[in-house]
Amino acid sequence: MNSLFIDSITISQTYPGRYNPDTGEVEPTLPLVDSGVVGKWGRDMETGELVEDAEWGQSSKLFIRGSFDSLVVIKSDGFRVSLTGNIGRLDRADNLFNLDWDATIAKCNEILGRFRLPPFTKGEQVINANPSAYDLQHGINLIKWTGAKVSNFHVTENLATGSPENAAAFMGWASTQSMNNIKRNRTCPESCSWGSKAGRKMFKLYIKHLEMLAPGHMHGRSKTEIKTDPVYQFAKEQGIVRAELEAGRLLLRDKSLQYLGDITMEKIVALFRSETQPLLNRVREDITRLDIEGLPSKIRMTAACYLRGEDVRPLLSQATFYRHAKQLREYGIDINEPLAKFEKINHVIKVIEVKPLECPEWYWAHQQRLYVDRVRKETAESLRKIEQQERMAAVAANEQAPALMVSNGNVIDDPDRLAAFAQALGDYKIPARDASAPPLESAQFSSPSQGYYQASRGGRQLGEGSHGHLRQR
Repeated sequence: MNSLFIDSITISQTYPGRYNPDTGEVEPTLPLVDSGVVGKWGRDMETGELVEDAEWGQSSKLFIRGSFDSLVVIKSDGFRVSLTGNIGRLDRADNLFNLDWDATIAKCNEILGRFRLPPFTKGEQVINANPSAYDLQHGINLIKWTGAKVSNFHVTENLATGSPENAAAFMGWASTQSMNNIKRNRTCPESCSWGSKAGRKMFKLYIKHLEMLAPGHMHGRSKTEIKTDPVYQFAKEQGIVRAELEAGRLLLRDKSLQYLGDITMEKIVALFRSETQPLLNRVREDITRLDIEGLPSKIRMTAACYLRGEDVRPLLSQATFYRHAKQLREYGIDINEPLAKFEKINHVIKVIEVKPLECPEWYWAHQQRLYVDRVRKETAESLRKIEQQERMAAVAANEQAPALMVSNGNVIDDPDRLAAFAQALGDYKIPARDASAPPLESAQFSSPSQGYYQASRGGRQLGEGSHGHLRQR
């Protein structure tokens, strides 16, 4: 079984329009899916009023919000359909494990089907009639596909170190390593990254159970809920370090992985291994523990200075620096970049054995239970708010048309106390449940598809926009 999975994807496909001979224009053939139009209107400098015609307008993206703060972004302007997000985590509490490539595309097409949009397809292979100068120079993309195009995806693997202490030690070692042609970044002890999101690629290593408790990654759950979750406990006990490669558009172009027709899970695995193995497999297999005193004398002082936090590059000639760097890499020390300022001095480095971790059998059944529990909770919360709004509306209606005041023995404007009491009860009605009363805002939930569409537009409706997709099911 493969231990790699997809964490996020950006994919799009363009469709031809339909020529209208009456207007001479090409009209869209697909449904429009967006959350509105963003445009610019000029202002008349003499009158100060906005002009009637907009200078330009553009449809904005539609945000599909699921349970546990999950989000997928979709858009269709009638010609081009695009989707981006962690599609596998939609309506899930975590993404410790996720979907493979084929399952990810199938989930994308399921979302498109909700809006009557065609699925992403491979299309057909055709000759690229307009290759760029770069493509001609490197002999790539001379054949292209007519179907969907992928501009970004994240491929991920969980590495088991055996314990939280081993995970911290592994991250301490990883933070001393460099990768070719991309810069290392480290802002905290539990994570490290190489490259940037705007570049060709970005590789990240981080301790998973600590990331699950970090702000912005709790997905609407409290720390108590997360810490009592078997998924968190499993990640902590196994000392899981997440290895994540974000493959950008330029990297996918150079590896011939930008078209859906070219991409397979086998090719994604090969890409991940080729980009990450130079770092993850850097230490010699015969090394289990490294003592500075046991290093060869010629490189011992260089290693000690580096681990003390010094930049050793100015201390050595260029030839000596590169020779020492090559020798020290065999022992798991990379002197190409100085250590982070918060890194502790450690003259003994324990080499941690890491291994890819496959998904346990209980994981997906547990994900389903978490989702069902959240559905019940969100449904109960939505009904509670609807009932609260109905009560408020009823109170407001009775304040506008007050019922007769009834008291023990003293009845205002009516000598018959029981008749007045019956009349008061008859006048006190909840407008939302009265067919003659105007519909309340909560009436939007009478149509499941309408409730889903409005909630998916990102508006703050009842249940804070989280119940719409529940109605869809």
